[in-house]
Amino acid sequence: MKVAVITGASSGIGRATAVALAKKGYAIAITGRSQDELEKTQKASTDAGCPADKVIIIQGDLTEKATAEKIIEETVTRLGGIDVLVNNAGFAISGMLSTMPVEEFDRQMNLNVRSLHQITQLALPHLLKSHGNIVNISSIASETAHPAAGFYCISKAALDMYTKCMALELAPKGVRVNSINPGLIDTPFQITAGMCTTENRQERLAPYIATYPVGRSGQPEEIAHAVVFLASPESSFTTGAILHVDGARRLGTKIE
Repeated sequence: MKVAVITGASSGIGRATAVALAKKGYAIAITGRSQDELEKTQKASTDAGCPADKVIIIQGDLTEKATAEKIIEETVTRLGGIDVLVNNAGFAISGMLSTMPVEEFDRQMNLNVRSLHQITQLALPHLLKSHGNIVNISSIASETAHPAAGFYCISKAALDMYTKCMALELAPKGVRVNSINPGLIDTPFQITAGMCTTENRQERLAPYIATYPVGRSGQPEEIAHAVVFLASPESSFTTGAILHVDGARRLGTKIE
């Protein structure tokens, strides 16, 4: 049974990815800050067919090295190795570049880039052994500027280049590294980013959704399906790719 580690698995894309991989027969280690929400992901994964002892929770703050070390150590000890690392954990800070303090830049980059590199390095010995692969969750914000989310855009642009450089470095060693860049997806992400609240979500996001050429936002399962593809042998000749799953939003806005 192949083993996948999924960070930020307590909701949204991370939860959908856990369930999708569970359906494909993976053992999974799910990580995040909220124990209660991780337990919901665990139940959804077992309901999808994964044996209960093959879905493990490692709760904690991913920016802490001790948490990252615990994730890798417990996964290898309890599940036997690592075949896939899904770097999904991330968040967005809202605000203008001209007024945002540098401390907020540090906070943004710490989770979205630094902690990702930290856990990737810790997982690499096991991925090299399994000839596994890494799937990073980036964003179309790496290519499309958003004035109220400049730090987030910068962090995702950095992640795209991280994916490419790491892919080039690891290709001769048999480890693939790819990125998925979603557009607007229906998850709690927009609420935690301060774009909307649960109550005004539909009203506040309607102008964004209206710009999408396909006429709608995406569902987390649509990103999860892309993760499953990139994690599988079906994409064995694909590495260093930036896969856009964004309803063509990066190409422009909707034409009436």
